[in-house]
Amino acid sequence: MAASTAIQGQRSSFFDEQTRRRRTARRLGLICLAFSAAIGAVISAVFGPALLVLLATILRLLAAAGIAPRAMEAARHALAAWVREGLQALSRTVDLASAANRVADALAALPPLARASQLLLPAMAGAVLLWTGLARFHRRSAAAGATACLGAREPRPGDFEEMQLVNTVAEIALAAGLPAPHVLLVDSPHLNAAIAGPSHAQTTVLVTRGLLDGLDRAETQAVMAHLVASAGNGDLQLAAALQAWFGTLGALLSVYDLPFRRGAWTALRDLARALLGWMPGAQSDTVNAGLMASVAPGSSEAMLRVMSLAERWPPLGALLILPLAPWMLLTMFQKFVVQLWMLFVFGWSLGLLWRTRRYLADAVAVQLMRDPETLASALRRIDGENALPPGGDALELAFIHTPAGAMKGLRERASVVTSFTPAIADRLARLGAMGAHTSMASSLTRKLAGLRALSWQRQLLVACLMAPLLPLFGMLAVLLAWLLALATVVSVAGGAMIASAVLRP
Repeated sequence: MAASTAIQGQRSSFFDEQTRRRRTARRLGLICLAFSAAIGAVISAVFGPALLVLLATILRLLAAAGIAPRAMEAARHALAAWVREGLQALSRTVDLASAANRVADALAALPPLARASQLLLPAMAGAVLLWTGLARFHRRSAAAGATACLGAREPRPGDFEEMQLVNTVAEIALAAGLPAPHVLLVDSPHLNAAIAGPSHAQTTVLVTRGLLDGLDRAETQAVMAHLVASAGNGDLQLAAALQAWFGTLGALLSVYDLPFRRGAWTALRDLARALLGWMPGAQSDTVNAGLMASVAPGSSEAMLRVMSLAERWPPLGALLILPLAPWMLLTMFQKFVVQLWMLFVFGWSLGLLWRTRRYLADAVAVQLMRDPETLASALRRIDGENALPPGGDALELAFIHTPAGAMKGLRERASVVTSFTPAIADRLARLGAMGAHTSMASSLTRKLAGLRALSWQRQLLVACLMAPLLPLFGMLAVLLAWLLALATVVSVAGGAMIASAVLRP
């Protein structure tokens, strides 16, 4: 109770809360952007040379067909010279870095490193184009995909509560200065609600029948205020961008899986249909699941089956494994780096970013309702039910609350262990600071209060036990950075040498 009094003593207005959360979200967004660019450079490193090989092949075919043969040959020679220059700069960078004994020696490797990085540009440009296409697809298909996953339906005209819900959502949208969302009902006893759509101008609110029956009208208004605030804050576009980023990562890794897994071919086929507009929006989760199968922890099982087949029939195995051995090593190394990166780095920053967006939506909902206690009461009821409706695993970014144990959706597919939704206790603590009457303190506050309650001898013991972990985390960060650099150099060097050989006259 003392911890609760302490947190509620730190009173905050909803304007202050919004300002703080927006500032934090901007910082976390920049961090996530930097992390995603780092892993994107590693994974796409091998595809830059592959694009060069494809371009060289096209130039050869055009010259052989008699289409401006001199111009085609001149373009191919220029391309080959550009690749050789990048390879020489990469070799120079490795030599300087390996011989560096001082900081000045390491800085001398930066200019050739900048020249060598030009080999990454084709793949990075292709990855950006792929991400842009996937983001458009996810924005376009968000509402249809959510409706199909949850089996949502239109409100019944003869049902007073359902028609009242439509009016309630329209009132909240009017107060927020936004167009009225389309309202759909989900026949599920679970207490939850979600919002989907391409932007705040075109949104669909999906409400379970259990939430409509379990909350009173004021509490339902508070939940709708959170969802409308989330749309107004730009969370729908952010969710589509995140889905597109994971899809781009899955698409690049699916290329590695092509020799080993039939599902990789299907996933890339569905991706092409989605980008061309031939995939119905209701099947968006099929596209996501297919692409994320190459990111999931069990994606290397197909490769292991190929290796076991080779062990059972050695002559046939030699014919299968030897040509694929370099590709298998590269694939396993890349996936290992991605798993570490998602588990220890990017997943945590992404979870912090999305939890910050949930706190921001709560603060805007309080501004719309002018009653933090009503939203707190609704969250307590939702927490007591603590479940997602059937089919909601793939939509965890859309719900007002996702239980901590719901790991069958995006988090499980992407190996993200941190939660995307704050604990109800933490949200109630922030609402308490804005004036809600709640006796629940945040989980962090409870832990700090419990630590302060210990004697100084026990606090000293806890500090001594935690101290050795700090160097361990530092060593892990250095290891991850080294693995990323090594994966990038190996991928770029190997692919560029192949491209140089193909481009050679």
